[in-house]
Amino acid sequence: MKLTTLLTALAFVALTSGAPSEDRIYGGATTTTAIPYLVSIVVNEQHVCGGWIYNNDWIVTTASCVVNYEPSQLSVIAAQVSLLQPDTDEVSVNVFKIYRYSSTYDPLTKLDDIAMLQLATPLTFGTNVNFVRYEEAVEDGTIEAVFAGWGGTLEGNLPSTKLRTMTVTFPGDCSTYTAEEYKQNYMLCAGTATDTSSPCQYDEGSPLVQNIDGVDYAVGIMSKNKGCGVAPATSTVYTRLSAYYAWFNTIAGLQPPL
Repeated sequence: MKLTTLLTALAFVALTSGAPSEDRIYGGATTTTAIPYLVSIVVNEQHVCGGWIYNNDWIVTTASCVVNYEPSQLSVIAAQVSLLQPDTDEVSVNVFKIYRYSSTYDPLTKLDDIAMLQLATPLTFGTNVNFVRYEEAVEDGTIEAVFAGWGGTLEGNLPSTKLRTMTVTFPGDCSTYTAEEYKQNYMLCAGTATDTSSPCQYDEGSPLVQNIDGVDYAVGIMSKNKGCGVAPATSTVYTRLSAYYAWFNTIAGLQPPL
């Protein structure tokens, strides 16, 4: 079903604005293997956002991704690489309930841009489906981060048909944001003008991951930036995951042991 639906959308874009580019995350590179912790959040068989696996029953994403939807409208696809063809171990699970951190979430500042999705049935972990731990980011520039998603090259573009990955460097420069728009205790700034890639629309909710002492940790989830697809790359604001430790434990309990 996802092949027919997306091909129809691609045909419409090709007729109205020229054939879409394959490069979606600005820069980056395509990957042919699933990223076990990464999921696609889907509405009416269309990718709308990314997310990551907290445990068998819970997905973390941004509030901005789900604020306008009911649980019955959402599903989560794990082990996905292509939006066109089925992938090894790919599985789609319905969403049972949505939990947003704040009932007064502000779409302008995107403070507390975080949500958890309770799945209707638990995920079975394996080679291509698994959780990732979360941790405080290392922001001193000694550890790069990786990011992956199906984002568009420009605002308004369709999602990519292929999963793409990119490298993100620290520290970012979010001085162009006001004090209300960037609150360091709850937000993480990453990506510099020397980067050749940046997240874009439809990448919201996907995790920023650092390898700290040999273990992958999600440190943020993509929330907002001020454009993409034109060099040089600009800094992106991510929701700082470590700020929500108590909330994660209250809503979804502890993560599985390594």
